[in-house]
Amino acid sequence: MVGDAAMAPAAVHVLHARGRRAPALSAPRLHLHAVDFTAQPLLPSGLAAVNDVYITLGTTMAAAGSQRAFRAVDYDAVLATAHAARAAGATRCGVVTAMGANAHSPILYNRVKGEVERDLQALGFETLVIARPSLLMGERQALHQAPRRAETVSIKLFRWFNPVIPADYRARPGVDVARALVHAVQSRPAGLHVLSGHALQPAG
Repeated sequence: MVGDAAMAPAAVHVLHARGRRAPALSAPRLHLHAVDFTAQPLLPSGLAAVNDVYITLGTTMAAAGSQRAFRAVDYDAVLATAHAARAAGATRCGVVTAMGANAHSPILYNRVKGEVERDLQALGFETLVIARPSLLMGERQALHQAPRRAETVSIKLFRWFNPVIPADYRARPGVDVARALVHAVQSRPAGLHVLSGHALQPAG
């Protein structure tokens, strides 16, 4: 998602993978674009300048089908989006990775998340906010995504035990993570900021 600096009031442009159903989203300032994350230029024509970019791209090994396909989404597409936004003038970036992100982890999922965090820091954003949720709870139906059985079971368990789970490990609704990310990008001073645990729950 990118915020267009060239339009007033600011427009919000949502990029989604071409060939997949568009998110079920609608708002006066919202513009949906089906793009090929491997192609250049990535940003839609006419999008002259960008203020902020928010990147929530991600998949699972099971959904991707292979390590290469997983990396193509969780690393290549994320970096391609960030590069394109930075070239269009974006100075602030918010990205969702995952708890346990570590570029040196022996676990592929955590390693790729850590690598993308590391390489985003090298792009020169004035403000970079990284959200590291444990498990995301969301409405896949609204995004035209098929339910994942293991994820559904995990979410039910997390909801039951959330009150006694330490804050950093609690499952978070996707909307809470999104709000925390946007607020941090727009209010935090320049620099790197990592949000996890209690920082991803609603204030108050």
